[in-house]
Amino acid sequence: MRRVSIITAILALFLISSVSAGVSKMATSKPTLNDERIVVPIELENSREMSALDLPLKFSEGATLEEVLFEGTRAENFDFATALIDNKNHTVVIGMIPMVYGEKEDLAPGKGEVARLVFRVDSPDLQVLEITTTTIASPEHTPMFVYSDGERGQAELIAEDPGFEPIRIALAQIPDSPADNLPTVFSLSQNYPNPFNPSTDIAFTLPAASRVKIDILNVLGQQVRTLKDEYTEAGAYTITWDGRDQAGSSVASGVYFYRMKAGNQFEEVKKMMMLK
Repeated sequence: MRRVSIITAILALFLISSVSAGVSKMATSKPTLNDERIVVPIELENSREMSALDLPLKFSEGATLEEVLFEGTRAENFDFATALIDNKNHTVVIGMIPMVYGEKEDLAPGKGEVARLVFRVDSPDLQVLEITTTTIASPEHTPMFVYSDGERGQAELIAEDPGFEPIRIALAQIPDSPADNLPTVFSLSQNYPNPFNPSTDIAFTLPAASRVKIDILNVLGQQVRTLKDEYTEAGAYTITWDGRDQAGSSVASGVYFYRMKAGNQFEEVKKMMMLK
């Protein structure tokens, strides 16, 4: 896919008329209470590769938006992720562009957090925190996803109005942050049972949300099966391999390897044996 320049992409965020295709959407996962701050995760589900994002939001009076966090989210795919916070008008503009430092792949299709909004409640009368999309006149911001389409031989920017359901958070029902229960390191455990027939379980942990890929390899290093390839929230997980290859056929007895990659910071390989 051919790329457009960063200047063109920035202009696109302000100048392109959006079109509604209904193929992507934004939402929120469960907010948490952390050190008397309300943390609201914003999730993006895109069904096609994405080049940029412009998301102006408006939030309730009586709350102050202290910061917007991008670390450990899908926003790490973008070279440039920013939040323009205006607490006087109760708005924030979240923008993301991937091409600041040269050519870079668009955000792959998937689902997961792209930002975490950290609020402080100032008014004791605020019972429900509301977050909705908005438009800003100067400089102009309207909610949109931006894609680059190279099918016609040259990059063409296509904008889409993202679906965003208004968020209503009852403050009295927000649970405490589960951070203390999360793993502290990336890890890949030895499969169990090992040797195995016909299936085996592989456990792994993520201290932060990451793109996770787990592949099964043969002794020649050739890929046999991809067990997982998706953005995954922080936590402890177990995945099962049923001893079948990518085509669904049972593999032969012998030694195999399983490899896990998480984000840009973790990779580990372990050995296992299938016995029939």
